[in-house]
Amino acid sequence: MRADPAFPLREITPKEIEQYHEAGALRVRGLLDPSWIEQIERAVVRVMTAPSPISAVFSKPEEGFHMEAGLFVSDADIQTVVLRSPLARIAQAFMGSSNVHFFYDQMFCKQAGSQYPTPWHHDITFWPVRGEQIISIWIPLDPVTRASSGLEYVRGSHRWNNQFRAVSPMYNAQLVDPAHEEMPDIDTHREDYDLVSWPMEPGDALVFHPRTVHGSSANTDLKQPRRAIAFRFLGDDVSYCPTPHTMPFPAEGLNPGDPIAEPSFEHLIAG
Repeated sequence: MRADPAFPLREITPKEIEQYHEAGALRVRGLLDPSWIEQIERAVVRVMTAPSPISAVFSKPEEGFHMEAGLFVSDADIQTVVLRSPLARIAQAFMGSSNVHFFYDQMFCKQAGSQYPTPWHHDITFWPVRGEQIISIWIPLDPVTRASSGLEYVRGSHRWNNQFRAVSPMYNAQLVDPAHEEMPDIDTHREDYDLVSWPMEPGDALVFHPRTVHGSSANTDLKQPRRAIAFRFLGDDVSYCPTPHTMPFPAEGLNPGDPIAEPSFEHLIAG
């Protein structure tokens, strides 16, 4: 289904695109009208009130952690955000891609005081896609600091050649590929890495490459939850490459190695 996404509130600057490609992650501000954040928040409130079967698999309610994925399939507000908001154009600008396909969405909530950390990882080893033009746009619905479990990145790690094993306890052991390396103990040797994070407000966004190593601490803020949603987008050079150790994502009509195509990957912008 071809959409007509809105344009961001301002142009994305060449400097921002350069910074993204240099670091593998970047906070951007002033791109989204508050109405889009309100629409996302309505969907998040609904799904947290009535969790899906996916949540039962991946959430840790006893530790104050709630995760959902694939809201685009069933939630009208998220469908509108994906199809009509500026997110696809933001992805297009940073990827440098003519075409933009939607991959999937993922919601994360750490309640105030949640001691549940997000271990250091990168996303690409979980996903049945390969290519350089892949991007996540992570949007907070609450003010975020490192203390309240804001994401932290290893600057430039998207240029490493490493493929790291899945380490997060929320993932099934099937996703742990024994051919991949173990993630280094970054927390014990923080001085050895160029670590970057940003305070954020609702309406800000993080854009990051799927090979950029990232993680977050527990939410030590005893009053403020950390609710956020990530939207994943794919560009021209991406192909469908499932393995026994990537997340299940059956793609109708696609064989391994094929370019990304509809109907499994919504085509948002055509070059």
